[in-house]
Amino acid sequence: MKMTKLANVLMGLLLLGVAACKNAETKETPNGFKYQVVEAGDGIVPKQDQLLVFEYVMKDSKDSVWIDTYENGFPGVIRIQDTSALKTEIGMMQMFRQLSDNDSITISKPAKEFFKDVLGRPLTPEVDSTVTITCNLRVIEILDMQKFNEFQAKLYEKRKGKQKSKDESAIDKYIAEKKIADVKTDTSGIRYVIHNNAGGKKPTAASCVEVKYEGKFLKDEHIFDKNEKIAFSLGQVIPGWRISIPMLGIGDSATFYIPSALAYGPQGYPGAIPPDAILIFDVALLGVGDTYDQEAHSCK
Repeated sequence: MKMTKLANVLMGLLLLGVAACKNAETKETPNGFKYQVVEAGDGIVPKQDQLLVFEYVMKDSKDSVWIDTYENGFPGVIRIQDTSALKTEIGMMQMFRQLSDNDSITISKPAKEFFKDVLGRPLTPEVDSTVTITCNLRVIEILDMQKFNEFQAKLYEKRKGKQKSKDESAIDKYIAEKKIADVKTDTSGIRYVIHNNAGGKKPTAASCVEVKYEGKFLKDEHIFDKNEKIAFSLGQVIPGWRISIPMLGIGDSATFYIPSALAYGPQGYPGAIPPDAILIFDVALLGVGDTYDQEAHSCK
């Protein structure tokens, strides 16, 4: 499980939250799950089928942050079920029924209890069973489905702009630290370095291309994929490749720094590409065709 460190400002807010917990009110759900209300909201609890939207930071007693929705831009969302589900719900789900807009709460439990009562599953082997896990949570909206859809659309637009700026800063920092020269910037936000220009035929965004490439993560330079020769239609690959590869002619090579929104975005590619990953591709264009030949696995 990947961990990140809290920003100084956020850490300050959490420390204030810890201090406030000394005066917090302890509440309990019907099945005995206890939590502390650090700051009370408007007192109006959600109704059946409403969605409770919340920001939260989850960290352990070794000061490793597991999830920080303030940083990743994706708040948690819980739909309130009908009361027939109440008796089988875990403590955390029962707690959500009791929260109101702008409630701020803290939950702190030993790892095994936290997994059972908060996450609803057994402790996983890779987690240190001796740590205590704390979740600081604040309700930001209680919405019906229609308003939630509007909220989500606005959230994605806001996050897209924020992530774009974050990616551009990370790419520029990487380029500066590595002292990479002759870097150009495309209007899409892709940074690139052309290594040689043979003047060969260039593809369009709909062409079939044959390339040699190596892909790695900007964050740690880990190589996640490479191929000496592969053919594909540019219409079937990530936007970053549809934009960048037509910059090359046959015989050309380049390095492309592709922002996450033009790669695999916030969803990533399970098992291979993490969410919001910025990718670096070293690419050589070997050939160009009009269509992809399924039998020969080449361009024609």
